[in-house]
Amino acid sequence: MPDQENNIRVPRAPLVFLLTTAFFVAPLLFFTGLTRNPYYLQITILNVAILAAAALFLRASLKAGAWLIPVTPLTRPLAALALIYLASFAWSWFGHAPFFRPAMASEGLKAGMFFLVNCLAVFYLALSVPYAGRDAEVPAGKWLAFILGWGALWFLFQWLRMPLSGDGLFERLFDPYGALVWVSGFAAVYLLIRRCRQEDILHLALSAGAIASLYGILEYFSIELVWAKLLTPYGNRSVSTFGNPNFISTYVVIFLPLAASLLMKADTRVKRFYYGLVFLSFECMLMCSMTRSSWLGAAAAFAFLFAFASHRGQLKANKKFLYPFFFAALLLCFLWPVNSKDLSRSGLVDRVGEAVTGIRSPSAFSLSGDNGRIYSSFHQRLLIWTSAWQMGLENPLLGNGWGQFELFYPFFQGRLMASYPVMRGLRTHANNAHNEVLEQWSQAGLLGLGAYLWFLTVLFYGFRRFYLSAPPEARYEAVPLAAGLAGALADNLLNVSIHFAVPALAFWWVAGALALKTCGAGTCPPWKPARAALAAASAWVLLLCCLGGAWLWERQFTREFHYFNGFRAMRANNFQAAVSQLRAAWEANSREVNGNYEFGNAYVRAGELEKGAWAYSEALKSNSGYDEIYFNLAIIQKRLGRAEEALRNLQVSSVINPLNLTTWQALAEVYLARPDREAAAPRAAADFEEAVRIFPEDPGMWNTLGYFYTLMKNYEAARKAYGRGVKADPANSMLAENLAGVSRQLGIKNDPDLAWLAAYARLERLSAASGGAAPDELKAADALLAMDPANPKARMLRARIYFKAGRLPEAKAALEGLLKEKENDNQARYGLAVIYEKEGNLPKARAEWERFLKFEPGNQAAEQRLKALR
Repeated sequence: MPDQENNIRVPRAPLVFLLTTAFFVAPLLFFTGLTRNPYYLQITILNVAILAAAALFLRASLKAGAWLIPVTPLTRPLAALALIYLASFAWSWFGHAPFFRPAMASEGLKAGMFFLVNCLAVFYLALSVPYAGRDAEVPAGKWLAFILGWGALWFLFQWLRMPLSGDGLFERLFDPYGALVWVSGFAAVYLLIRRCRQEDILHLALSAGAIASLYGILEYFSIELVWAKLLTPYGNRSVSTFGNPNFISTYVVIFLPLAASLLMKADTRVKRFYYGLVFLSFECMLMCSMTRSSWLGAAAAFAFLFAFASHRGQLKANKKFLYPFFFAALLLCFLWPVNSKDLSRSGLVDRVGEAVTGIRSPSAFSLSGDNGRIYSSFHQRLLIWTSAWQMGLENPLLGNGWGQFELFYPFFQGRLMASYPVMRGLRTHANNAHNEVLEQWSQAGLLGLGAYLWFLTVLFYGFRRFYLSAPPEARYEAVPLAAGLAGALADNLLNVSIHFAVPALAFWWVAGALALKTCGAGTCPPWKPARAALAAASAWVLLLCCLGGAWLWERQFTREFHYFNGFRAMRANNFQAAVSQLRAAWEANSREVNGNYEFGNAYVRAGELEKGAWAYSEALKSNSGYDEIYFNLAIIQKRLGRAEEALRNLQVSSVINPLNLTTWQALAEVYLARPDREAAAPRAAADFEEAVRIFPEDPGMWNTLGYFYTLMKNYEAARKAYGRGVKADPANSMLAENLAGVSRQLGIKNDPDLAWLAAYARLERLSAASGGAAPDELKAADALLAMDPANPKARMLRARIYFKAGRLPEAKAALEGLLKEKENDNQARYGLAVIYEKEGNLPKARAEWERFLKFEPGNQAAEQRLKALR
């Protein structure tokens, strides 16, 4: 029976229990030694809680003979979005080779479950929890006491915790004092939200966020309350209990306008203290995260908030308190230190200044960089955005397939790596597009993006219409919810956070809360007798799906636990134990790429090559977008004598990651070991034409290409390849012999590349002699460069001759030109630093030695010269 007292259509106590789990336990409970991903337990708990809550409503629907799903104007765009996602996946499924389909199913299932559970289910749960309509009923003092009291209990944890009694799951999870703290906190939250109103859930979200933020602030200043050592996976950026600074920063952006709004109308000291504490903790956590996209999101949220007269009027009405408060808060942003060890520098100024310096001109908005100069934080996103754009172009209507971004992204990135050399150091394995518009476009095309924008348009249009017609108190309460969503969307134009569990919970719950307040939520009529059986059967199927989803999450968590055990055993070189644990992980859930890849590694290290090849194949069925899986599988297949399979996998590996020189070398070995190498030569030559495009300065690649051209009897092409190789490495005698041989085959008497090589060798001998450079040497250097003006070896040798002659300006200009084209050319940088020393320009000399050591740390000669200058 529906709970008439609370106007909630399911039993209240179980729902309160599950919402407490979702909003209190999931954001705050995490373990560093349980799974490799510390927030995997959060994800499991959250998803099981949401699925169980959905099951409550399905069970109640069966009892009531009607769907207890709220009906709003947003139902249609969300239904359209779901159907487009399904159509996009189906189109992609049939449009890709059968090899990819197991991985597509694995990735599609993850994306589908996320959308259905973390987005739709959360949204409709929020629509199902009514407003009380009176903020005055919220016990602000009790929430304040909860934050301070429960948070204070953790200060005793380091002294009262028990050492681990074993290595099992229970032993790692359970601590008597920790359990007591968690049970007391859960009970307190349950009692605080037991009436189950929107105001209660939103205050729980504020309070849990404040606790996480306060913990993150302590982390930032090197104070750790829970773990044996400080957690710094992102340098000085705090992760708090969310495992990633980008996740908690978006959570804060969503709820920061609500905290500000409630503070602005607080009418007692207790309320001011509570909401002020929440607001300041959120602000400081935002600064501790150092997430610039979230800073932009917060700015957008507050611009939205104060764009409405309701909040400008409230600010003025209470200006005696609010003006000083917000001024102090703004000042705090600028004074927040860049890290706990350097309190004199502003983190805000430092991070914003870094971005401004990194993107100095319009030419920086290019994959070619700003004259070859790149800013990694921005250009890596530009690389991901370009790949996402190209993914959408493959099917502008439906995209590349919903849920398939992580799977297919590496193939698009590989092409860009080949075409834009300056981007090669920024290669990554992106799981999302880092831009919400491109996220939809790349995977679901124009139709998916259109449906997504349709949903947002209906939501914000409903808010605007409500604001224009609602009473002052109601419109005031709606604005911060809309502002939080606007801030999160602005944040996710540069971020990916709303595609992860806890930030998604915050985003979609607030979206549902806003829709409930501004659009209302109707009810579905009772099932018609003619369709009652079908509707009941559908409800049972959905109920079973909820139970199946909860079981799947249990299996996935078990998998992650065993995977981490196996990972640790591998690092301890205990390969048999690793195999045992990783097999248990595979048996728990067979579709996880990292666990299966490590499973393959464990088998190989244990000497079981066939089983290793099988495990690598399982990894490819989980996600076939990792070049290292193809590479490792190919090496095993090569050792097992399966050369053709090895060749195919190495080719795929080189497409995904063309920058791995070892892959090309292994590919050459496989080709050269073939008994039919002459027949395979055209295929090999085609592969190595790509290799020399990626590695134009690698003599081995040119030599290999020249050899395959020779097998094809294409001697002119072979001569050109050997000639390029000789100019890349004039000291390589094999290349010189091969070039001479093929020149004789062609009947060329005065080969220009051999002439260049002879001139280079002669000039190099002269440069090694002691004393200054004679005028003839300078002329010879100029003549050598004229033979091939772009050749870096000739340019470097000419700079050396000019340096020897004391012509420092010309030598310096040559070296600066080399470094402009190739920033990591430490041979040129060494010479340039020495020239600056001779000129007496010590600051520039120090800067060059410091850059030298960034590319070549530990170089004693450079360290000694830098030390001398200091």
